Formats: sequence, structure tokens, C-alpha cells
Amino acid sequence: MGEQDWLTSLSASLVDVLNSVIVFAPRLLAAVALLLAGWLVARLLRMLITRLIASLDRLWHGFILRSGLEHLQARHPPAKVIGAVVFWLTLLFFLTAATEVLGLGVFVTWLSQVVAYLPVLVAGVLIVLAGFVVSSLVRDLVAATAASAGFAQGDLLGRSAQVVILLVAVVIGVDQIGIDITFLSIMAGIVLAATLGGVALAFGLGARNHVANIIAAHQVRQLYRVGDTIELAGHAGRVAEVTATRVILVTSAGRVAQSP
Repeated sequence: MGEQDWLTSLSASLVDVLNSVIVFAPRLLAAVALLLAGWLVARLLRMLITRLIASLDRLWHGFILRSGLEHLQARHPPAKVIGAVVFWLTLLFFLTAATEVLGLGVFVTWLSQVVAYLPVLVAGVLIVLAGFVVSSLVRDLVAATAASAGFAQGDLLGRSAQVVILLVAVVIGVDQIGIDITFLSIMAGIVLAATLGGVALAFGLGARNHVANIIAAHQVRQLYRVGDTIELAGHAGRVAEVTATRVILVTSAGRVAQSP
């Protein structure tokens, strides 16, 4: 009798398992179909978007060449990056739908939260990336402007401007993502103060000789006229021009630009 009960219990268990499989099979097939459809749709969207915005690659390449920012040339062009992002976002959307069909409540909740958080995350990352590009442009612009003005610390000024802009972009981006930025703001303030102090010191040191040359050139302009013969810093010759910071002499060796 015990053996008969055991066989009956085993048969009932097998029937329950079979019924569960029969009930679950349509859901599983539907989930697999959704994933397959999602994969196809994601590939199609990636291909279409990559082709539609392929012109961005040419625009970006031309921009960095004109701006002298070849170091910003990415290994992967923007069109492919955007296409990959669209591909995975589409696939994640269909994955969420598939888990909901399967009845995986906890997983559905988690995926829904991830999908809802993605736009915020993407916005924060884009802010940081934009800050990096803008800071690089400002760095080169400040360095070039300072160099043309005769400041020896032009590269330092450019780097300092880049650090300041990049710090601001990182703080804004992290805040956009939703991370507590209290500590980061304090550290950014300390770094910003140190950077500005260094810039002020470098500017003062670099401007000292520049200002001295401006004053001396002004005095030379008051005392002498173009065509006068003078001797300056070991060079004797005729004054050809007095610029804001230089005296141009015509000597026996040719034209000489000399600081007064």
C-alpha cells in the first residue's frame, strides 16, 4: 500500500510539473519572441540612425581640425556611438517587456527603475563630455591669446581655465545624476581656489616684465623719434619703430627687436 501511495504522489507531482510547463510555455515563447523582435528592431534603428547622422562624423572631424583639437579625435565616430546607445536602450526596453510577460515582478521593477534613470544618467554624462570639449577649446584659446600678448605662462593660464571649466561641468553633471555633491563641491572649491591663486601668481610674475617693457617703451617713445640713432642693450642703430613692448632698431646687422 505504501508503494501504491508513493507512485500516486509521484504521478501527481509529474502532472503538476507538466501543467506548469504547459501554462508557462506560452509566456516563455512570447518572451523569446519579444527579445528576438527587440533585437531586430534595435539593429534596424541602429542602422538607420547611424546612416542619418553620419554627417555628424564629417562635421565633428572638420571642427576638431579647424580648432586644432586633434587630440579630441575619438577612436569611434559619434554616429556609431549614438547608434550603439540606441541599440542597447531599445534592447533594454524589450527586455523589460519580456520579463513582465514572464511574470518576474522583482526583475520588472528593477528594470523599470533602470529605464527611468537612464535619461538622467545620459544627461549627466553629456554635461561632463560637453564640459570637457568646451574646456579644451578655452584652454587653447587662452594659451594662444596669452602667448600672443607675450605672457610666458600662457600654457599654465590655459590649463587653469580648463581645470576650472571641467570642475564646474563635473559638479553639474554629478548633481544631475542625483549624487550628493556636498563633499565634491567642497573639494572643487578648494581646488578652484588653489587654481585661481596659482593663476594670479603666474599672471603677476609673467606680467611684471611685460608691464616693465610697456613703461620703458613709452619712455623711449617720449625721448626719441623714428630715425634717431641710439644705443640700446649693446645694439647701436637707427630707431625704425617703437611698439608697445619693443624697440625696432636698424643696425649694421639688420633689423633688431630689442626690449627697452
